[in-house]
Parts: sequence; structure tokens; C-alpha cells
Amino acid sequence: MTYMEEISPLKTIMDIWKVKQSKPEDLLSRQQSRLADLISFARSNSRYYAQKYRELPEHITSLQQLPPVTKSELMTHFNDWVTDPEVTIESVKEFVSDMSLIGHLYLGRYMVSTTSGSTGVPGIFIQDKGSDTVMKSLVAFRGTIKLKWSDMLKIVVKGGRNAAVCSTAGHFTAFSTAERLRLKRPSNGKIKVFSIHSPLSTLVKELNAYQPVVLGGYATVMEILAEEHKAGRLHIQPVAILLGGEKLYPNIRAKLESVFQARVLDMYGSTEATAMTFECEEGHFHVNTDWIIFEPVDEYYQPVPPGKQSHSVLITNLANRIQPLIRYELTDRVIMSLEPCKCGRPFPVIQVEGRTDDILKFSATNGQIVNILPLALKTIVEEIPGVKRFQLIQTASDQLTVRLEMDEDNSRDQVWENVREALLDYFATQGLITISIEKSNELPQRNPKSGKYQHIWIGLS
Repeated sequence: MTYMEEISPLKTIMDIWKVKQSKPEDLLSRQQSRLADLISFARSNSRYYAQKYRELPEHITSLQQLPPVTKSELMTHFNDWVTDPEVTIESVKEFVSDMSLIGHLYLGRYMVSTTSGSTGVPGIFIQDKGSDTVMKSLVAFRGTIKLKWSDMLKIVVKGGRNAAVCSTAGHFTAFSTAERLRLKRPSNGKIKVFSIHSPLSTLVKELNAYQPVVLGGYATVMEILAEEHKAGRLHIQPVAILLGGEKLYPNIRAKLESVFQARVLDMYGSTEATAMTFECEEGHFHVNTDWIIFEPVDEYYQPVPPGKQSHSVLITNLANRIQPLIRYELTDRVIMSLEPCKCGRPFPVIQVEGRTDDILKFSATNGQIVNILPLALKTIVEEIPGVKRFQLIQTASDQLTVRLEMDEDNSRDQVWENVREALLDYFATQGLITISIEKSNELPQRNPKSGKYQHIWIGLS
């Protein structure tokens, strides 16, 4: 049993509740105590960290003494990195290849999620039960602070039904989490997953039948659903809309609030640390620094001062023991605020330069405009063997251009043909049978602002 699995949910909740009144120095004390425990645990239980830290002093006095780590490095050394010898990359890959196991526990005790690889490297991340308790408690008690008591009452009175509108193409965090909750209480019908891969008309019909009170998903999905509501086809009245995974722009927030007359809650997190931040009443992201160490850095991993945009971020997840993440690089660009937030909470404020793909609009044979969700296309392509990086660019009302980088070990012609056929099959399900798909001679390129590979956008001349 790991250290974190011994922490009871009640103790975790009480700790999170007390911290909201703490001073910054109290938060720092909690953070440093947990960091010391994590480093000691990693050195004793992870062969990877034992080797990486072998030349370092026994007592670490500064986080900067520890070398940063990257996703590609950790994935390469997966079996040495994990702290449970029963966990292996081979068995985890077998687990995530089985779609029927989504929402189930790996080895009967671990939550597993995969990442799409927005920087070109897909990942497999595992949480122990203690970490899962911490992250879910942070979401429940800090991620919902914008909800008023009247909102809570409405949610209960209206039946408390939760709809998770997400990608169902793999063991992604949103899908896995929703399925895990559903499987715990299969008979109460309080949570249901809706696939972004369904035709829009089908998605709208299913949501109308379910009548969710809480609606969760991505900003681009909610934007399309808002248009369906305005057009009179979607007839739901959610009390709250929970967003994550994409940058939420102010105009889209305003549209969602106006159309649905609902409370909009946003969160910046990652598969590696789902509850990195929470949004306060002022609309600012606060870092959960009692459980997450957040370091904005430049390209040389040197600290970036508040007020200046970082090149990337190093995070240390103080909750997870099965896969210790210590100074792990996320390629997000952020700005740490110079000033404390007006809400009065002791947690630091950040601004995030996120990556949002465009909603593509194609013309059907009957002249109707069909909206295509970027995440639906993205998850289709990234699951094709041999695809390393890709970008999809709409270059005409009936044409899609593909930039593709492939693994060396695969037949390039076959990988391209698989990508093309998968996209054509998906477009056909959406009623688009005349789309032309062309392969570009250019390789995918990073977005100069976010540092990530934007996957999908409109490039009409």
C-alpha cells in the first residue's frame, strides 16, 4: 500500500477545507513537507529516480537542485519509473487497448488515462487511490466555489443528472472518470457519457432525452451546442456548465451564459494533474499549491518572474505515488500574476496561453453547413498506428489538407492511406461525402505563442 492510499477521504477533505483560510506561509509549509515525503518515497521506490538522484545530497534544500523530467523520458523508462513492480508498460498497454475496460481499475487498484500527445509524445498516466481522492476533492470543493447555494438546490431539485460530452475514442481522462463514476452507481442514472463522435443531430436528440442539469465538456463543443439551442433544436436548461481541456475565451463564456442562463465553471488541468487550478469568483485561475508545485520557466528551465510569459511549466504532483511527477515539463505557456487576487484567497494566480482548435464548417450536398468538432477529428487521427504528429487544415469548403509526421518503423504510404480512409469514414457519418483530403508536403509546426502543435484550424484564403 502506498503512502497516499493510507490517507482517508475525510482527512483529505478536512485538510482542503482548512487551507482556504491559510496564509501563504502556511501553504508553503504544507507544500514543502509533502515535497520532502515525495522525494524520499521516489528515491526508495522508483529505480528511475534512485538513479537520477544518486549524486544529489540526501537532504534537498531547493527544488532547483532536482533535474527536470519530460514525458518522452518518463515513457522511455516507464517500468523503472513506476513504484509498484506489478505495473509494467506491457500490461498497461494491453489494458488501454481494451475499450471495454474504460472506467475499470487497472490491477484492481489504479486509475489509468492516456494523453493524445499534443507535443508529439503520447503518454499513459496512472493514479493511485490516494491521488484520486485528492484530485476529486480539489475539484469538488474548490472547482465549484462559483456555484451558489441556490444553484446547488436547483441541481438537486432537477434530478442531479450529469452529462459528460467528451471523446469516447480511448482511455481519456474525461471519459474514464465519467465511466468510473457511472460504474460505481449504475442504477441511479445520475451520470451519462455522450460522444463527440456522434452526428450533431444524434447528440442533440440524446441530450434532449436525458435533460442534464450539469453539462460538462470542451469549449468548442459547448459553443456548437449553444448554436443548436439558439436555433431551437436543443431544449435543455443546465444549471451549471463545467469546462476543461481547451482555452475558454471571454466571448464564448458570455455566449454560454446568455444562451443557457447557466453558471459557467472553467478549469485548467492536465491528465498528469487534473486539479492543478480552480477558478474563483473573479474569473481567475488559482494554482492548488498545497498539492501542486507550479514553476514557470524559460527554455533553459530557469525561473521566469511574475508578469512574464514562460516558455513552459514544471509541475510537481505531490499527491501521486505510483508515478511520481517531480519537476515534470508541461509545454504550456503561462504568466504568473504580480498581484494577489481580489477574492482574497492565498493561492497564486496564473494566466494560460492555451491551445484551441477551430470548429470546421463544410458544405453538404444539400447545401447545409455541417459543423465538425475538432476533438472528434483529432482523436480519430491520433489513434492510427504510425502517426507521430499531425495537423488538419481546412483549405476549401470541401477540402481538408493534412500535415503528417510518421514513425520511422511504419510504412508511410500505408499510414497515410489509413489516415485518409479514417477521415473519409468519419465525414460520411456526418453526411459529408464529397470532402477531398490532400496530403501536404509540409511537416506539422508548433504554434509560436502556445508552444504546442495546434491540430486543426481553418486556413481558407
